[in-house]
Amino acid sequence: MGSKDRFERPSLPAGFDNSRARERRDDPTSWRFDDDDLAAVKRVIAERRDIRRFRPDPIPDKLLRRLLEAANQAPSVGLMQPWRFVLVRSAQTKAAMQAIAARERLVQSGHFDERARQYLDLKIEGIREAPLSICVCCDRDPGRGEVLGRHTIRDTDLYSTCLAIQNFWLAARAEGVGVGWVSFYRPEDVRALLHLPVSVVPVAWLCVGYPDERPSRPGLEAAGWERRRAVEGYVFSEHWGEPDLAPLSGEQIVAGHLPGPAELPDWWNTYAGPVMAGDAAAAISTRDASDELVKPAGSLGGLETLVERWAMATGVPPPINPRVGILVFAADHGVAHHSVSLYPARVGGQVAEAAARGETAIGVLARILGAELVIADVGLTGESRPGVASYRVAAGSADIALGPGMTPEQLRTGIAAGHSLAAALAERSDLIVLGEIGIGNTTVAAALLAALTGLSPEAVCGRGTGLDAQGLERKRATVAAALRANPVSRAEPLECLRRLGGHEFSALVGAMLAGAASRRLILLDGFATGVAALVACRLQPAVRDYLIAGHRSAEPAHAHVLTELGLEPLLDLRLRLGEGSGAALALPLIGLAARLHAEMGRFDESGIERAPIQPGSA
Repeated sequence: MGSKDRFERPSLPAGFDNSRARERRDDPTSWRFDDDDLAAVKRVIAERRDIRRFRPDPIPDKLLRRLLEAANQAPSVGLMQPWRFVLVRSAQTKAAMQAIAARERLVQSGHFDERARQYLDLKIEGIREAPLSICVCCDRDPGRGEVLGRHTIRDTDLYSTCLAIQNFWLAARAEGVGVGWVSFYRPEDVRALLHLPVSVVPVAWLCVGYPDERPSRPGLEAAGWERRRAVEGYVFSEHWGEPDLAPLSGEQIVAGHLPGPAELPDWWNTYAGPVMAGDAAAAISTRDASDELVKPAGSLGGLETLVERWAMATGVPPPINPRVGILVFAADHGVAHHSVSLYPARVGGQVAEAAARGETAIGVLARILGAELVIADVGLTGESRPGVASYRVAAGSADIALGPGMTPEQLRTGIAAGHSLAAALAERSDLIVLGEIGIGNTTVAAALLAALTGLSPEAVCGRGTGLDAQGLERKRATVAAALRANPVSRAEPLECLRRLGGHEFSALVGAMLAGAASRRLILLDGFATGVAALVACRLQPAVRDYLIAGHRSAEPAHAHVLTELGLEPLLDLRLRLGEGSGAALALPLIGLAARLHAEMGRFDESGIERAPIQPGSA
């Protein structure tokens, strides 16, 4: 057959492989992109970065659609497309997720030994700063039936979901959008937060937005945490451990409680509903201003974080002389008769009266610091005390070793009392310090913490005001008895509070809700105050935006509380006094941080040259 008579296959419709076997044989490299396109692909892979700092500008809908379409084009075994994308824009939801991540960040810090401080200095998530979060999930619905290729490797749906994440990430880099992968969370917490079905696995929480940094190398490498190694060390020939000596080069990819009960009483929303998540844009603006100060970026460490948290809570940086209100709740406890404290129950009222006269530590500190001090009786026994505001719910709480500490009505009344006092104080204050007075309340706090976290009595009980070994054993036995007498799920924090708390604890929860609703920063004292904060945050996660941990107390379980809250304390002086005194001692740090932010010179005003950006620096 001559060439003129040779049959030529017509072109196939779009979407079909129109290549010819002859072409593929003659030039097996012909599927290659041209040099310019190939360079673009290599660049987007090489310059993909885990972004931690974001601008607040929103991502346009059309751009977001393009990124999601790119993710949806990922390969999946059996074309099962198991990925699902939950778009999160709500400040409330992002606040709750940040609380989850902050807790797990502190949990993980305990595994790094001497590197823990370096780890805590790393900026590892931008949940609040990024205008959009996307939870990429894998739907493992068993009703899907058998999928081609999945029978022998059951987790191919998870692997396929990761490919969708990478598609999204590379497309975002090409579009100039930053992505940060948050990997510090417990899947069950995210599942509860987003109401995911049991068959859905949250694979990645992605922070998405225009980047407020343009790193030329991975952040962990720039920080000296880890370095990228050559690919040769990860490639084996034929079997494990035998290096393949082929000349390879490449890049290793380094990846990087919450909701309350389903049903809450109708009255609860009266106090929790007005609490809104903090202003992440204000925190970014404050950080921008801090970066202009005459100092290396980030060199003031936790003080810069403190100023940013103030701005997130209030919308503006802290004033150099903040008005401070100190609110201390006093109550007695039926559990005190189990000899779980060195002091008899009657001492609580005496301490409250002395504090109101300015004779205890908090009275002295309030006077020195020029703070308004309010001591409130929300559950003392005996006569009223001069100078102590009377908001008594009942004459002490019941013995939690025998049953619930409070009735439902007492719980509500205590929350209302704390809310009323804090709301009034917020009108006269820029910052509220919270503390408590109550004989035996570290036992109550320990039992409540155990119920909220599942920790054992041994893990939550410390020596309080100075128990000996025998007293500590009594305390542990009492907490164990309280847990047996009050079986309750940790998913019901309000009921945990009612059964295992006391009147000052419910008042503290109410006060935190009022302070947060008024957009006032709340400075927490020690163990008991921290446990009350944990209840408040479990019920309304946005409260965390308004909390600062004044100190870590000598009570060992206080470290667990701070970890659960995801808060780092300003001070660690081994205090065990209570009354709000530890928090008050931290107040000068806040004032000093405010003055540094307000009074340090700016580079554009001081004639000081910035450090040049070194090649390859992040």
